[in-house]
Amino acid sequence: MSTDKTTIRPDRDLLLWRHDFYFPAVEYVFEQMEDLRGKRILEVGAGTGGTTVMLAKHGATVTAVDLLPFRLVEAEERARQHSVTDSVEFALMDVTQLAFEDNTFDFIISKSVLIFTDHERAAQECYRVLKPGGKAILIETMRNHPVAWLYRKFFLKYSANVNYFSIADVIKLGEHFDLLQHREFHLLAVGALFWKHLFPILPIYRMTLKSLRAIDSGLLRLYPRLNRFCWITAMICGKT
Repeated sequence: MSTDKTTIRPDRDLLLWRHDFYFPAVEYVFEQMEDLRGKRILEVGAGTGGTTVMLAKHGATVTAVDLLPFRLVEAEERARQHSVTDSVEFALMDVTQLAFEDNTFDFIISKSVLIFTDHERAAQECYRVLKPGGKAILIETMRNHPVAWLYRKFFLKYSANVNYFSIADVIKLGEHFDLLQHREFHLLAVGALFWKHLFPILPIYRMTLKSLRAIDSGLLRLYPRLNRFCWITAMICGKT
């Protein structure tokens, strides 16, 4: 299978339950990644191993770390199922205390991990272990989406201890790198979850999600500052 830059595509079947919402962000960051063959990648937050497997299938050597031992067991099993065990390794490790030499990885990728850490310490460690010319690709949930904020306040009690991102946090994290670009996703599109969970009629859900995404794209083009009210941010942080 060819893995040039134009053909690196995320696999929906390997993403987590919110794949419909993470997928546009993952597509966006994959577009910033060249041919992965021979690249060393650190995945921060192995989860169930979906992203690890995706990257290994594109020819990368992947080291995936997590703080939850049972997640590493699940990720290892998924790697075995997809026959990529020769290209991956797993370790119990904290992103704020990475046990790797300086300038080790071509890419670092994480999804919904840094919200559970000290952003500054995590950024410093990611920068340290990146090779010159490398990129840290960080997909995180944001603080100020009105619906998400209400849900967390009334139904997700532990969220008071979670470091969700604001645009100011994105900019501040980027100061620990030499380059930063970021893009935000999902304003009105979150409303599609209403159909998915209360009236689980799949065609209506998909039609609603597609329509609301199109509206979101138009709104963000016309009013870029609305990005502070999005649900997800994708940050691409570079080391020169």
